[in-house]
Amino acid sequence: MKKTTGKRAACAVVGMLAVLLFGITATADANGANFKAADGHGKLFPALEGWESPQNIDVYDWDSIWDIINGAAELYYAYDFQAMYWGRYDRSDGEDTYIVMEIYRQGSPITAFGVYSQERPRPPRLVDVGVEGFTAPGALHFFVSDLYVRMRSHDTSEETAAAMHRLAVKVAENVDPEPEFPSIVHKLPEEGKVAFSEEYIHTNFLGHTFLPGAFVSTYEVDGNRFNLFVMEFEDGTGAQKMLADYYEFSRKEPGDITEGIHRIEDRWNGEVGMLWKGNVLYGYYNLEDDELQEKYLQMFSR
Repeated sequence: MKKTTGKRAACAVVGMLAVLLFGITATADANGANFKAADGHGKLFPALEGWESPQNIDVYDWDSIWDIINGAAELYYAYDFQAMYWGRYDRSDGEDTYIVMEIYRQGSPITAFGVYSQERPRPPRLVDVGVEGFTAPGALHFFVSDLYVRMRSHDTSEETAAAMHRLAVKVAENVDPEPEFPSIVHKLPEEGKVAFSEEYIHTNFLGHTFLPGAFVSTYEVDGNRFNLFVMEFEDGTGAQKMLADYYEFSRKEPGDITEGIHRIEDRWNGEVGMLWKGNVLYGYYNLEDDELQEKYLQMFSR
């Protein structure tokens, strides 16, 4: 599916999806690659005073996303990319100034956070938009619900930056007026956490295909720098299966795998300590201090 322009016959399936989810009226070509914003007032592309709204919303799927972001598509693929919506705002006073907005639908709030966390600088210049956002000269990024939003302009003036911020606030409030971080974010302790080190690794955690998505943070305590993580499963069976696979990789016979503390000798990552509790696995790696290991395993068990 390639990016197109102009009014043509609508693609019924994609068009209905856009109407239901985003308030956009479809006027797509035969491949459903282009949308006409209804009077310029789609939920995701609202009117912005002093700027001309996008007349067409270009839509990219799994195949066509390469047409616009090329190699960077791999990052979005790794976080359950569903679709990307693209639109351009132009100054209505005739000045050659624009704002481009790219909205990536990632399928869930945690995967939207995941891709956002991979692009967030350390430290970021935070902006109060959506769940969290950051700014850079000529750019504003944020995430809300299952959407990761990137805005950019060639003009780095304060006036255009303020317009970008107003637009971002409108979009975020249209999607979710009371946004919150995914609940898994709050399962790791704050004490010792390195600021803005939180990230979500969706696949191949620690380089293993059998390890599911993990929320990870970096910690620094008494000169020890290490990582804590948490994984959530649909039920305890998923956690048990993951531990069985990990023991098999480590070439260790675990006996009965029950809830509680498990330590895996990972030949790629050193010792990985974990606590299985219900449908959740907590753990550490890069941590050699025995006292800190016990401290966090006990903390997880409460």
